[in-house]
Amino acid sequence: MGQFLIGQGSEGRPFSIDPSSLTKHSIVFGATGSGKTVLCKNIIESASISGIPVLAIDPKGDIGCLAIRSLDFSFRPFSDIEAKLLGKSPEKYSKELAAEYHDKFQASGHEEDDLKRLVDRTDVRIYTPRSNSGLPVSMSPRLTPPKAFSKNMAEEPSLALDLLELKASNLLRLAGYGENSRVERSLITQILEEEWKNGRELTLENMIELVTSPPFDKLGMLPLDEAIGRRERTELSRRLNVLVTDAGAKAWFIGEPPDFDRWFRKAQGKTPICVVDLRTIPGEEGKQVFVEYLLQELFYWLTRQEGTQTLQYLLYFDEIHGYCPPVREPPSKKILMHLIHVSRAFGLGIVMATQNPVDVDYKVISNANFRFIGNLSTRQDIERVKTGLSLGPEAFEVISGLRTRQFYYQVFDRGESGIVAPGWLMSYHRGPLEPGEVKRLKAGTIPARIQVRVLPMAVPDEELLREAERKRAKRGILGGAEEKAELAKTLYLPFLDFTYQYSMRKGLLSKQTVLNKGRSVLLALREVEFGFEPSLLELAPQLVEAELESGSMVPGVDSTTLVQERLDELKHLLSEYDEQVEGLREKKGSRSKEDPAKATLKDHIDHLEEARSSRWRMFADGLKLPSKTDPNTLEVLHGSLFYIPYFIVKLSRGGESRFLVWDRRGKENEIIADELMKNRKFRELAESRLAGKTE
Repeated sequence: MGQFLIGQGSEGRPFSIDPSSLTKHSIVFGATGSGKTVLCKNIIESASISGIPVLAIDPKGDIGCLAIRSLDFSFRPFSDIEAKLLGKSPEKYSKELAAEYHDKFQASGHEEDDLKRLVDRTDVRIYTPRSNSGLPVSMSPRLTPPKAFSKNMAEEPSLALDLLELKASNLLRLAGYGENSRVERSLITQILEEEWKNGRELTLENMIELVTSPPFDKLGMLPLDEAIGRRERTELSRRLNVLVTDAGAKAWFIGEPPDFDRWFRKAQGKTPICVVDLRTIPGEEGKQVFVEYLLQELFYWLTRQEGTQTLQYLLYFDEIHGYCPPVREPPSKKILMHLIHVSRAFGLGIVMATQNPVDVDYKVISNANFRFIGNLSTRQDIERVKTGLSLGPEAFEVISGLRTRQFYYQVFDRGESGIVAPGWLMSYHRGPLEPGEVKRLKAGTIPARIQVRVLPMAVPDEELLREAERKRAKRGILGGAEEKAELAKTLYLPFLDFTYQYSMRKGLLSKQTVLNKGRSVLLALREVEFGFEPSLLELAPQLVEAELESGSMVPGVDSTTLVQERLDELKHLLSEYDEQVEGLREKKGSRSKEDPAKATLKDHIDHLEEARSSRWRMFADGLKLPSKTDPNTLEVLHGSLFYIPYFIVKLSRGGESRFLVWDRRGKENEIIADELMKNRKFRELAESRLAGKTE
């Protein structure tokens, strides 16, 4: 990985920074209009074209403009707003902008390939909490046991306890509790610890039940009812229940929770820049709670990655004031400070920006190795920075004389300092995006062509069209309507090749826990469930890299999220069966031997147990799991998408339609054809692609 070019230093020479030093973190100070956002965007652009995934927290809405980029610097229609404000025609202003950006780029020190990589090899995604204007992201509390939690409790207890406390604090915050609710936090923490140690999956619904009736008799050294009474537990469960019933609370659950396996994955070879636009969250407290949750999920994810000192990911927090103040303790402060202290060990660099140094906890400043100081509003601000950063006496004069888009920099561990002017950006830089513009960018995130792994089509479309023509119903001797081919096209369906592991107890006397691994495939669509298809693994050697038109592909769920969701659904269903059986057994046990209802109850129990066993076998057989496998030990590991082509024809006559489907070898596939007829969501998804629509 080369140096990150971010501007010009003394005597107009290119100014670059060593990416490995960014894991020691950076902070940028500067008044409005000083150019601090331009400086930070330079770092983001350089990181992304070097293959470093970026998470950007955007309180104002202008970081999303990174998505507006073009090889010829044509930024319409997004430049039309500025054109109108300047009283110019959109066409004329667009040409002026293109000429200006072109000239500035030529003088920047960047190579032509840098622009091409930014445009073609990065993927800017704008996430919008509580809103569908961008990619919706939810704050659904994820209570999944962390990887190797029991091992961490034994070997790294401080890390495991941090995970427990952060998860409990966030859950209580969602339920409306403050920092002083220590007893409630202790209860939630102990419930999580008990369940996670045993590898049990938890949902919010499970947590509500466990709060009401905890699976232990003591909390610390006190009997449970003395430590926290039934009334307090009932109130806590009532508040948690609001999260799953109240319409206002449900707004937090729009979309999917942050999935950094997916967010940071380089899909189709593109480096992701994930921008989280906080403007869709009402109120500062709501923003702080969401930031706390988002950073907790990031920390939770980091702890499952391999440790490294080299830069692997970048977190940018724009306008950090209010989220990490010097005196108050808002929800976001604790986790942010925690990340600053531990993230270097996982290769995460943090860049923070703020207007005024007095707005930020001094520990943030002291932990930043790179310090950039731009124009500050007052003499007192300059004095505060000088004192807080332990700058020399000459720094005051230098900072006082800075012009717009000039920064005094200090590299603390090297004792270096000087002046840098941030470079002209390759992406379009302007004020905050409008909601309609975010929607437009969201709709345009699918490129015209995408590089993917596919199984090649072995039979030409023309041959299958002739076969469809042969099967099409013709007009009879006595007349009548004939079928018409309304749509006909090769469509590529997504499949997920994924790995998993599970544990089994083996041995006659001394039972040993043995870890087993496996691999399987499923259709990567939420709209369809065909079960697992491990036989498709035999086709893996035939996969090739190909560039497909996005309109010919049905986009799949590019992560193991879908498998995990189906596993969670199964666990919930099995749990419901177990509860019903347990309830019926209690009823059966309370009946006398002569009671005829006892036989009926036994039949009902047998039926439920057989249904449970059958449902588990359907799932387990697809993964070739032993029948006695405990589903709670099953863990989904990694996954990657590939695409299989199917030639699909829609035939219509009068008000009726039917589908004909052929696989890649020209064999008719009645399973998919039947699913298209029965499954409305799948049918609409396929028809939109057959008709050439990509949104």
